[in-house]
Amino acid sequence: MNNAWLSILPPIITITVAIWTKKIIPSLLIGLLIGGYLLTPTIAGGFETTVDQIVKTLTDPGSLQVLLFLYLFSGLIALIKKSGGIKAFSDIADKHIKSERGVFYLLWALIPVTFIDCGFRVVGAGSITRSLTEKNKIAKERMAFMLNNTASPVVELVPIATTFVGFNIANIAIGLKAAGTAGKYSAYSIWLKAIPLEFFSLVLIIVTFLSIFYQFKKPGHTQTEPSPAKNNGKMKMDMDMEDAKPILKPHVVNLIIPLLSVITLSIFFFWFFGKDKPGNNTFISALTNTEPNRAMLVALFISILLSAGLYFFQKYNLKKMTADIISGGNEIMTTLAILTLAWPLASVSQALGLNDFIQQHFASTLPAWSTAISLFILSSAVTYFTGSGWGAASLLMPLAIPLAVSVGISIPLCAAAVITGGTFGDVTSPVAGMTNMASNIVHADHAKYLKYAAPYNFLSAGIAAVLFLIAGFIYHR
Repeated sequence: MNNAWLSILPPIITITVAIWTKKIIPSLLIGLLIGGYLLTPTIAGGFETTVDQIVKTLTDPGSLQVLLFLYLFSGLIALIKKSGGIKAFSDIADKHIKSERGVFYLLWALIPVTFIDCGFRVVGAGSITRSLTEKNKIAKERMAFMLNNTASPVVELVPIATTFVGFNIANIAIGLKAAGTAGKYSAYSIWLKAIPLEFFSLVLIIVTFLSIFYQFKKPGHTQTEPSPAKNNGKMKMDMDMEDAKPILKPHVVNLIIPLLSVITLSIFFFWFFGKDKPGNNTFISALTNTEPNRAMLVALFISILLSAGLYFFQKYNLKKMTADIISGGNEIMTTLAILTLAWPLASVSQALGLNDFIQQHFASTLPAWSTAISLFILSSAVTYFTGSGWGAASLLMPLAIPLAVSVGISIPLCAAAVITGGTFGDVTSPVAGMTNMASNIVHADHAKYLKYAAPYNFLSAGIAAVLFLIAGFIYHR
């Protein structure tokens, strides 16, 4: 296509408007409308194309599975909070933890029961440790830092039973389709190979753990009065800031059973839906080449039914449970709206000739070694200014994978750069939902928390950038 350069206008305009306005959804809509008019330059053509692309996304089985999974997952988390499972765990911890380091060790030890979603990680672990933070006179900005830096960076590295799984697979699948390699690679296998290359998250986890023993600077004294962060209306990772008052008498089993159900059933259905595919003769090959979105959705649906049965016998009214699931799902509507607009935007750019443009202008001019570090910096910058790591990943992945194919560098490396760059923004940006949530849940001063976290986060980003630069030379095909 001679006018293939037009394909980059919708994403560039979207990113520019998002950085300027700090509003990701209107920015995506503007970019999508512009792309629609470029495809169909008539009076109503842009609107018709926009609507058609959104409907196409909502009726695509893979996309719909991801959206439905995220909605129901948020509903299950609402049930867990209302069931008193978190409160029961908090009461037990309160009796046994007697020191500052003990609180931090507990925070890390909670990862196996809070890793399924970064918002749940912050709210669940934050609720459990908040009273211990005050009792042991831990600076609240330090706890907010420790809490947030063990949320998104950890969750994005877990390849099963988390909200990140379906999201990342869907984005990578769109990128593979844009690059014309959808039949050659499995989106899930690409992501599995990307996990060890998500350098920022890996480095940040190490740096954060070491900060238990060695700090760059001492935080201020813990506050006696709450100073919750403002809710700037940015993309929240699915959770309310305030604790939900338990409906049932607190029991730890109300937390453990739903989580174990999701994890074990996800593993089972990953194997079940992959075992009969040609060449899947082992358990690992079946997991790698399965239908992950379908497997996780079925596992989640069964887990909700099992959890509802458990809570029903404890006098949790069925009508109230249904309302709470819907209420919990509604908390993630901002995220769902972002995906519903970002994925059609990628399709429109592809239809305008994005792949041709990348091949014409970058395949022979962009040094392959610079691709991954450039994508990491771009993803970090977009997320920092917009506050939406998922929005940035949805925008950039359809660009990153065709770029990787064109310049001849590892697709997993470029996918990792986009994903972990978004995580940098999630834990660093003043307007990110995750930073606001972390400071709010422990009643920390938001500005002081960001100031305390900045040296650790930027050091990790610098190390990650060097690693992406080195990997660019190693993984150049």
